[in-house]
Amino acid sequence: MTRLLTVDAELMTGTIIDRPNRFVVRVRFGDTRERVFLGDPGALEGIVEPGYKIICSPVNDSDRSTDYDAIAVFVGDVCVSVRTTLANDLFESGIRGDAISVFDGYKLEEREPSLPDHGRTDFRLITPNNTTAYVEVKSCTCIDNMIAKFPDRQTERGRRHLRSLQKLHNDGYESHIVFVVQRPDVKRFQPYRDVDPEFADLLANVQENGVEVHAIVTAFEPPHYRLQNNDLSIELN
Repeated sequence: MTRLLTVDAELMTGTIIDRPNRFVVRVRFGDTRERVFLGDPGALEGIVEPGYKIICSPVNDSDRSTDYDAIAVFVGDVCVSVRTTLANDLFESGIRGDAISVFDGYKLEEREPSLPDHGRTDFRLITPNNTTAYVEVKSCTCIDNMIAKFPDRQTERGRRHLRSLQKLHNDGYESHIVFVVQRPDVKRFQPYRDVDPEFADLLANVQENGVEVHAIVTAFEPPHYRLQNNDLSIELN
C-alpha cells in the first residue's frame, strides 16, 4: 500500500469513557481522565463508544480547553481514523504521488479555491488536457456490513456542495466528488439513504448529469496512513 502521510506527534492510547458533546470525548489514560478534542462531529455510532481504545495526541496550546486531539479509534482490530479534515490531506498526498488511478496525470493547482460564481471547493486541479477540474472531498467512517456509507448525519452542507459541483459541470468545468473512506474494512460505497435520502437522490442525479463520483480507501497503521484502494466500487441506489 502507498504511504500517504505520517503522524510526527506523540501518540498515546487511552480508553473512551463517554462523549459529552459532538466535539469532545472523555478518555482515561491510566489513572487520569482527560477531555479530548474530537475533530469528527458525525454520529460515529459503533466507533466512539465507551470502553473502546482510542489513539490521541497531546497538544500544547493554552488557548484550548482540551489538551489532546483524537486521532483514531480501535473498533475490534480495525483502526478507524476520526479526523475529518485529514481527508483533504490524504487526497492531496495521493494526487501529488500519482497514486489515485482515476486522477492519473492530474496536477494540483490550488487548495480551497474560490469558485467562478461564489463560494469555495476543496481543490482545483489541472487535467492532463490542461483544462480545469474542481474536486470536493468528503470523509467517510461509517460502515454497514462492509459497505461504506455517507453521511451518518443529515447534511445540508453536503447537498449544497453537490449542487455547486453540478453548476460547475453545467458551466463547462470538469467536476468530481471524492469520498475518502478512513478505515480499511470495506468492499464498496453507497450513500446512506436511510440517514439522508435527499443526499442519496442528489448524488445519483449529479452523477447522471456529468459530475464524477469516486471513493478511495485509506488505512491508518500508526503512525502511517496508507492508500489501500484507489478506486472503491460505488453503488448509487
